[in-house]
Amino acid sequence: MSDGIKVLFGAVLGVLYVAFGLLQFILAAFGPVESLEALLISGDIFSGFVLLVIGTVLLTGARKLSSGAADGMPFIYVGILLSVGFGFVELLALCALGADAYLVGEWADWSVMDTITPLLYLAVLGVFGFLAWGREFLRGIRAA
Repeated sequence: MSDGIKVLFGAVLGVLYVAFGLLQFILAAFGPVESLEALLISGDIFSGFVLLVIGTVLLTGARKLSSGAADGMPFIYVGILLSVGFGFVELLALCALGADAYLVGEWADWSVMDTITPLLYLAVLGVFGFLAWGREFLRGIRAA
């Protein structure tokens, strides 16, 4: 697969992560905004920081790869792995909150939509990138 597709994927995913990270910080500082409720943004500073780090790694890889530097590809791979890894952690946290609500007896009051964060649904895009280039990445690790 050409590097142009990887640059585009890394740039788009990086911009999404940075945008959602900045929105997390803004909502943490100024409180909830009704027009952004559909995006399920909680306003958590720590999640915002994680989103910004992942987005920065992806954008750095896209920038380096678009300029022709060969060291841009590892940044995109690591950004994808960070996306999938933190998405998996968020999925585990979602399951833990659901189990807690069930065990405590507050199952009727608990909603999955209240606990979904951008880390979880942006990770779906990272999974697509991992499925597309995961073998290439793992072959590079094994060769090293």
